[in-house]
Amino acid sequence: MSVRVEEAKNDNKQLWLKANCDWLYQDFACNKSELGAGPCVLASPSYPGVYPPHRQCKYHITTSNENIQVRISFTALLLPQNCKTDYISIYQGSTTSSPLLTTLCGNQRKTLEYSGLNLLIEFRCGAQIPPFDYNGFVATLKFFQKTTTTEAPTTVTHPAPRTTMSNLILPLNETIMSTPETSGCDILISGNNTRSGHFDTREHEWHPICRLVFQGRQTDVVHVSFFNYRLRTSSCKSVIEVIDNSVEDKRSIVERICSPIVKQARDQDSRSVEQKMFLSTGSTMMITFKRPSAPLSTNEAEFLAGAYFFHDEQISGTMQPDGLCDVRFNGLNSPLAGMIDNPGTQHLYWNIDGPLSCRQQFVPATNQSITIKVQSIEKMSKEPNCVTQCGDNGCRCVSASPLKTIDHLMLLADNNLNVACLCGSFQSEGLPVSARTWGSLTVIYSVAHYTWTKKGFGFSASYAFNTDTICGEHIYTIHSGEITMRNLTPPENLNHFYQQSCIWTLHSNVERQLELDITSNQNRPCTAWNISIHEYSSNPNNQHLGELIHIFCSRDNHKLYQLPWKLNTVVVRLFTLSRTLPQFKIKWKSQVVRPNTRFVGAPSAAPNAVSSTDYLEPNSMGLLYMLLILSKLCFWCGPSGLNR
Repeated sequence: MSVRVEEAKNDNKQLWLKANCDWLYQDFACNKSELGAGPCVLASPSYPGVYPPHRQCKYHITTSNENIQVRISFTALLLPQNCKTDYISIYQGSTTSSPLLTTLCGNQRKTLEYSGLNLLIEFRCGAQIPPFDYNGFVATLKFFQKTTTTEAPTTVTHPAPRTTMSNLILPLNETIMSTPETSGCDILISGNNTRSGHFDTREHEWHPICRLVFQGRQTDVVHVSFFNYRLRTSSCKSVIEVIDNSVEDKRSIVERICSPIVKQARDQDSRSVEQKMFLSTGSTMMITFKRPSAPLSTNEAEFLAGAYFFHDEQISGTMQPDGLCDVRFNGLNSPLAGMIDNPGTQHLYWNIDGPLSCRQQFVPATNQSITIKVQSIEKMSKEPNCVTQCGDNGCRCVSASPLKTIDHLMLLADNNLNVACLCGSFQSEGLPVSARTWGSLTVIYSVAHYTWTKKGFGFSASYAFNTDTICGEHIYTIHSGEITMRNLTPPENLNHFYQQSCIWTLHSNVERQLELDITSNQNRPCTAWNISIHEYSSNPNNQHLGELIHIFCSRDNHKLYQLPWKLNTVVVRLFTLSRTLPQFKIKWKSQVVRPNTRFVGAPSAAPNAVSSTDYLEPNSMGLLYMLLILSKLCFWCGPSGLNR
């Protein structure tokens, strides 16, 4: 077969020339009906003539779902035999750092079949060598559906023939179908049968209206992502509607996409583009796809392709609408204990080719703490070099490279405080790694370069919401008292860390001089735990912590703090990040000045309290006024007054 590159360009107008020698081939653009032209053709520069020296050409091949395979047929190949300077490399991915599948040179004519989101064919050549007749290669691409052994489900309500996506997709029943003419493309995807998968309207016979109904379990929400779609008609004659319901209701339409428009999973540089994602508020979602006329060929077909995922919020946390994989567990309504693992296995991630970061946040309720124990980590990348160092203040990821370029798992407390970071060749002897906090605790799963064919590392962890009152935020209005830290049963694993930020507000409605007596028999560094005394601040963003007055470390053993007169409200804070729970005792007492003996100035502000001047000052003024009246009466009513 002898085809000039210029002719290949003209025959395949759907190809995109990205650079001098860089091309992009897409499945829906290359495949044509029998009435159209042949498959896509790729060739070396200047073919059938001799290719120029010192070239690097890239041929990017993309598919729109995991069920599509590509057949690459090298119909002509003439290169030097040694594969050292002139050769063809095929990679499972979008870059030359992706896994290498095969290398070709000489005159090996081959037909190869591969599956996956991305393939890269790279042609390299060096200086021209005798006999100066090497003219490179010509190859054709053919995309086709994978063959499956599963039987199609039986259509109960209508006998019209149909092609289903898998045996997990069922026909809709009579109550959902609208008219017989649309029944051939009405599909129910049930969360009872499958939890994740792809959908592609090209797998079905053409109908003017297609409806996909996603029906989850009672505690499910539906997460849908659009990878590719093409609407060719003018003036919104073709429409895609996303409905947050199981019936067609205009009030429930959350997105309406009008023709003409084209969205592709990859840009001209073969990089993944931002996905169009939708999250239901309930357990059902409907997608309607309306097309006015049948296509003349497969190449002209309007279509929609994407992926779905049923997420059980009762078990796996509440999905956050602004992200692909962020979830939140609330101590009030989540199970008190459970297991979590790595995301990235659902089909929604199929189009990702780059960094992936997912957050699973645990927020304990009042009088709760949260414990997370990382029990296993598998297949974590060791490149670039990163070492996990664990000490009394948690685990750290140590590397010369930026953390975003490294696969890692992190436990993050409030204010982005790192409790544990695990990376590189972290030894299994160091596991489990666990943390207990009385604030929020977030598990961050970070993969530097995620692809569907080369997924990130795996991990498994347990969580438990604990009921206790040893920390949190408390307000004391009594003039004397005592705070001690209750002992907890120590865990068995070495790498267990406590993180605390406990707040005790000591408040008085009357003027006083406060005295605090703090003792501890431990000998720990101040970074392990410390107690700080602050003025009260009306700003709640920093736990009402005002100006720092004093700080106590366990190595101080015993300190007595006498605070300034009329500093009626102070905030005492315990901060802990250590393997060992702090042991201490805080005692306080007040010297109170009675209102009828001395009253100068106003008390300091207090949370949720009313200043005592609001009640004492009017009574004092009234008393003075009554005494003045009585003194005057006594003057006129006395003996000297009567003589007058």
